Amino acid sequence: MSEKRGSASLPIKKRKLDGSSSSSGSASDVKQGGEAAMEDPPPTEIADILDSLSVSVENKPRKQDDNDDDHDEDDDDDDDDDDDDDAKFLVYRKSLTRDDVLCRRLVIPLEDAIEFMPEPSKNEGRYKLTQLKLMDHKKRMWNMKASFDELSSSYLFSENWDKYLNKYELEPEDVIFLFEDSSDDKRLLIEFHRRKLHNINPKKFLVYKKSLTRDDVFYRRLVIPLEDAVEFLPQPSKYRGRYEFTELKLMDHEKRMWNMRASFYKECSSYLVWENWDKYLNKYELETEDVILFYEDPIDTHFHIEFQKRKPERNNNPKDATD
Repeated sequence: MSEKRGSASLPIKKRKLDGSSSSSGSASDVKQGGEAAMEDPPPTEIADILDSLSVSVENKPRKQDDNDDDHDEDDDDDDDDDDDDDAKFLVYRKSLTRDDVLCRRLVIPLEDAIEFMPEPSKNEGRYKLTQLKLMDHKKRMWNMKASFDELSSSYLFSENWDKYLNKYELEPEDVIFLFEDSSDDKRLLIEFHRRKLHNINPKKFLVYKKSLTRDDVFYRRLVIPLEDAVEFLPQPSKYRGRYEFTELKLMDHEKRMWNMRASFYKECSSYLVWENWDKYLNKYELETEDVILFYEDPIDTHFHIEFQKRKPERNNNPKDATD
C-alpha cells in the first residue's frame, strides 16, 4: 500500500464553517499576505537597499494605507478574523484516537472522507495515492499522502503526519479540524484543539539567530536568507505574478506586539523584514553586531523576538535570550 502507483488531485466538497467551532491552533489568527494589497515602501528607502542587495523591487499593492498597522494598534484584528472564518468551510473533525497518535497514521473512514477526498480508484490493481497539501494555523505547509485501505474502508494519512503530531505535541483526544480554503482549492487548512490546556509545554524554541549587519541597521531592513527563513516562514509563493507578503506578529521581551511584513526577493534569495523593523531598532537602540533571536511557541500564533547587545553594559533586555 505504500508503493505509489498513481496519484489523484484533491477535489473538495464545500460545507459552511460552523461558527461555534474553535481551536487552539487557529489559522484565523495568522493573516495571509495575498489577501490584502499593499503600496510600495518609500522609494528613497527602497532605492538604498536595492543598491546594497542588487535586487529589483517587486511589491504587491495593498488596499490599506501604510500607516494602518502600528506595533501597538490591533483595532482591526477582530474584523480580519471574521473575514478569515468566512473564507473556510469545515469538512472534517475528529478526536484523535490512540492509533492515530501511536501508529502515526490518521485514519479517516470513507463515509467521512468522501466529503473532501476523491472516490478510491485503482491503477494496475492498486489503489491510487492522493497527494495532499495542508496549511496549518502558522501558515506552515504540510505535504501528506492518503492511501485507501480496503480492509478498514478508510483513508490513511501518512508522510509528515508524524511530524505534524510532534511539532504541536498532539495527544489522544485532542481534536483536529480540516477546512476547505476558499482562496485555494488545491489545499486544505488544518487546525487543532487541545483536550487539556495544562498538558501544553510552554517552552519556546529558537528558530533563528543573527548578528545584525550594517545593512540590517542602516537600511532598516532585516535580511533573512531563504535557507534560514524556511525554518519558520512559508515557502515563497506568487499572487498574480508577484511574490506575496508574509504577515509577522512578534512579541518582544516587554510583551509589546510588533506587526511586521516579510517580502521575498528572488534576486538575493532572501526574505526582507520591514514595516516597524526600524521602530524596533530605535526602541531598543540596536546596533551592528547586536544579536536578534526569533522563537516559536507551540501555543502562540505569534513569534517571540529578543536581542543580545554586543556590549554587555548596553544590554537592556531583562531576559536571558540564550535560554
